[in-house]
Amino acid sequence: MKKTYHGSCHCGAVSFEAEIDLAEGIRKCNCSFCWKLGYRKSFAAYEAVRVTDGRDRMREYKATPSNWPEGDINHYMCPNCGANFLSRGYLDFMGGNFWAVNVACLDDVTEEELAAAPIVYEDGKRDRQDQAPDITGYL
Repeated sequence: MKKTYHGSCHCGAVSFEAEIDLAEGIRKCNCSFCWKLGYRKSFAAYEAVRVTDGRDRMREYKATPSNWPEGDINHYMCPNCGANFLSRGYLDFMGGNFWAVNVACLDDVTEEELAAAPIVYEDGKRDRQDQAPDITGYL
């Protein structure tokens, strides 16, 4: 069941709300971005995320070089505390544009909700986000 959660960066300079369904899973990916940052995400429809404060303070990061076409993946962070809270992406199997919400930045999610969410593994290292990598124990 979809629920609207409120989130923010660590220092509170940027806040957002996102309608997500944790029953669809918390995704753990082995791509270099998710791996290096410990990014644990839940997907949200493009229209289901709204920055409620601090949009002007958000900074955007795009990997260079990247296997993704220009405009297909953008990561957003706070320049004050460094928290990465949202990524915007485009994947055909996701129905086009979507948001990846870092569940660690949700302020009103409960420990029980997080514990009940299934884990979905993504093999982003090999651009197979719709498949789990052969080895998942390290994720």
